[in-house]
Amino acid sequence: MLKTDPQFDTAPEIIDWFKRIDRRNICLGKSHNIEKRQLFFIKENSHTVFPDVLSFPFFMVTEALRDVIRMYEPKTIFKEIVLLGHKYAETCTYYLPILEYVDCLDPASKLTRDRSTILEGIISRRKVDDRSIFYLAEVRNLYTVARLDIVESFLRRGAKGLSLNEVKTVHEER
Repeated sequence: MLKTDPQFDTAPEIIDWFKRIDRRNICLGKSHNIEKRQLFFIKENSHTVFPDVLSFPFFMVTEALRDVIRMYEPKTIFKEIVLLGHKYAETCTYYLPILEYVDCLDPASKLTRDRSTILEGIISRRKVDDRSIFYLAEVRNLYTVARLDIVESFLRRGAKGLSLNEVKTVHEER
């Protein structure tokens, strides 16, 4: 599972994103409800660091990682998100990938009672098929899962601010 490294505690905080992007539209078939290009302001912080992956409020990547995703999943739709901080003249462009939601969590996975957080993820390799990067369908929070080869491609390009959590795979349905 991919997310922003928690050590990047000065990653940009987006202001009022919830008024402009409904997380339910971050999926195939509804992404047309999200503008192709948007500008968001960030909270002012002289120490803001822009990692290559932002996992909150939704999964976004920089141009370098967008290009890697395109190599592995060429049909992926991207929405451009420009982050701007007025006071310190900070700016960075991110790309919101519209990935497929895959129902692949094995029943042996451990989740919180409200199914918002994965405590231990186990996925069915058969259900994932040959997808290299996707969102998990069975949980309330947005989880991005990537195959090892695409993650290695991210790292070979010097990706910073990327945190990985291992997900176990089972090759057969139980």
